[in-house]
Amino acid sequence: MAESVGAFLLGGVFISATVGAALKKIAVAILTNKQALKKAAIVVTSILLAIFMPVIAIVSFFSGNISVDTTGLSSKIEAQMTAEEKAKVENAEKLIKQIESGLKKKKCTDEQILQAKVITVIILQDKTSDNDFVTKLVNCFKKGQSTSNLISNVNRTFETTVEVEDFEKLMSLVYSSNSDIVKVAQKQIGNEGGEKFWKWYGFPTRVDWCCIFVSWCADQCGYIDSGLIPKYSVVDDGANWFRAKKQWLPGTATPNPGYIIFFDWAYDGLDGKGDHTGIVERVENGIVYTIEGNSGDKVCERQYPIGDKEILGYGKYKQPEASASGDTASQVWTYLKSYGYSDSVAAGIIGNMMRECGGDTLDLDWDIVGHYNGDEFYGLCQWCLRYTPAGFKNSTIKEQCDYLHRTIESEFATYGGNYNGITYSEFLKADTRTAAIAFERVYERCGDYANEDTRRANNAEVAYKRFHK
Repeated sequence: MAESVGAFLLGGVFISATVGAALKKIAVAILTNKQALKKAAIVVTSILLAIFMPVIAIVSFFSGNISVDTTGLSSKIEAQMTAEEKAKVENAEKLIKQIESGLKKKKCTDEQILQAKVITVIILQDKTSDNDFVTKLVNCFKKGQSTSNLISNVNRTFETTVEVEDFEKLMSLVYSSNSDIVKVAQKQIGNEGGEKFWKWYGFPTRVDWCCIFVSWCADQCGYIDSGLIPKYSVVDDGANWFRAKKQWLPGTATPNPGYIIFFDWAYDGLDGKGDHTGIVERVENGIVYTIEGNSGDKVCERQYPIGDKEILGYGKYKQPEASASGDTASQVWTYLKSYGYSDSVAAGIIGNMMRECGGDTLDLDWDIVGHYNGDEFYGLCQWCLRYTPAGFKNSTIKEQCDYLHRTIESEFATYGGNYNGITYSEFLKADTRTAAIAFERVYERCGDYANEDTRRANNAEVAYKRFHK
């Protein structure tokens, strides 16, 4: 990337690569941090605070190793803002809203909207004052385009010299900075001894490190700073933290991926006190799969039946929204998994979408409009627009997935009789083919089940094979 890889141009001043890296890290953190977004609204999403304010106002917060506390940073910056700077912030907020609105009208994906924000902030900050900036940027985006085509359009339109490889690296950083705790933990599987974890915590010599491993993973995601998960080295301290916040589930419950699991070992008498802790990786077919530190002095994957007597309970929390990338099917998979659906259930849902808008393939046409018997249908599940909220016809991939997630449980409560009285909780534990057929009959209610059952179940197996790891 021309100016943002080596020297970095900010407010007309070239600054060092080190400071440039710091500012880019702020950009990435704020672009993907929902806590910061809520605090400073859209302007924080675009980090135009960093663009329009003096460099020193940002750089002064850094010394030694760079650590980004986006909530604290935004508060400090806002406290120092002049009236002129606040006016610039208001204009910046309007700009980002206009860009997002323009891209939504073109039915651009959530990934493309995020790309536009990154391009505006890090590549085109000196062009944003142009009267036709929004129109020119929006016109750079096309449906189904490659990254190479997008960057080519940007370079031609704005006379920049951005390298495709540099932009892809930047977007990769944006996506990875929003990795959830499960992805972080998975990368540590096989670690022996846990030295990197207990040294990070501050212990000079080895200690039991199951809690420390959970804390380290949470810290990598920013979950400790944002108050989602505690930093703890004693099992009961962690469990009691969740209990005090009324974010505790009993051991008989079905957890979501990312929840913190606590154990009370039978050999210790099942005394109600915590003996071990880990991270829920996934739940499938009545089995809770976990990633645990200090399990035989290693980071290991383990599994337990739901309701196992040695599961003391779970710490739950509302995880930040997933940041999805890739083709439509990949984005849908990311969103479905972020809601806690098992691989089998997510594949069962996608198997139906493959039938509804993919021609029995994973090439999902997410904004397709259909007509039948005088009704108009839209999107991944071909929802009848007579029954959806106003404006649903222009909804994005994520908005459609969110709508599905909000409505699916009530549909199972109402129409479970269409498939042997299946309940929503039973659906969540179903195997791939069962999940596909249940979703078809209960949620889609497409009819012609004799032909559709097999096709949608076969589609689901294709999706499962592609995405299951």
